[in-house]
Amino acid sequence: MLAFFTLATAGLKAQSPFGQSYLKVQFYQPTGEYKDFYNAGFGAESGRMFPLFVVEPEYNLQTGLDITFLYTSFNFGKEHVYFQKGDLMDGLALPKDLQTEGGLLWDLGVKIGPMVSMDVVQDLTVDLSFQYAPTICFSFRKGPKEDDVMQSFDSQKSSASVSFAHRFSFKGDIRYQHFIFGLEYMFGSTTVHYANAIIPAQTKQNSGIPSYKPTKERDLGLGTLVLGIGLTF
Repeated sequence: MLAFFTLATAGLKAQSPFGQSYLKVQFYQPTGEYKDFYNAGFGAESGRMFPLFVVEPEYNLQTGLDITFLYTSFNFGKEHVYFQKGDLMDGLALPKDLQTEGGLLWDLGVKIGPMVSMDVVQDLTVDLSFQYAPTICFSFRKGPKEDDVMQSFDSQKSSASVSFAHRFSFKGDIRYQHFIFGLEYMFGSTTVHYANAIIPAQTKQNSGIPSYKPTKERDLGLGTLVLGIGLTF
C-alpha cells in the first residue's frame, strides 16, 4: 500500500508526460464465440507507465513498461441456443429448443508489457503497448430450462466456476493533459469447470446422427474489444 501511494505521488510531481499513473472506466464488448454467451459489460483498470529509454528527444519518443496493477470487468450472460427445433438427438426430433439461461462472468487480473510513447503536439501524447494479462475468471450460469426435453441434463440447476486465463492485450491510448482515451483488444481463452453437468456437448455417432450429452467443462474464447476513458495523475 505504501509503495502504491509513493508511485502516485511521484506521478503528480513528474514533468515527463510518460511517467504517469492512470485510472480508467471501460466498456467491454465480447467478440467471436464469446459474444454468443455474454452481453457487453463494464470494467475499470488502474496502472502506471514507467519510462526506460529516450529514443528521440525532439519528439519525446520513449520506450518503457505499461503496468496495470489491477483490472476488472463484468459481463452478464445471455440465453444461448445450442440447437433448434427439428434437430436430432439419438434419432428423435426435439419438440423444443435447448438453451441455457443467463449468468455472470467476472474477470480480475493484472497486465504488464512494453510500450512506446510519442508527443504528437504539445499536451497530446500517443501510447502503444502490448501486455500479458494473467486473469482469474469467476463464472456463474444456469442450466437448460425445465421445459426442454433433456432428462440427462441438470435442468434449472445453477453452477459456478473459477478458472485461470492467459490473456494478451494490444492497447493504444491518447493522452491530452490529464485525460486519457484508449482502445484495446484482449484475446485468450479459459476452460470453465462447473459443478453440475449443464453444458450440452454435441458428438456424432457412426451413423452421422448428432448426439447431445451433458458436460461440466467448456473451452471459452475471451476475445474482447475495450473502450476506456479516464484520468492521469
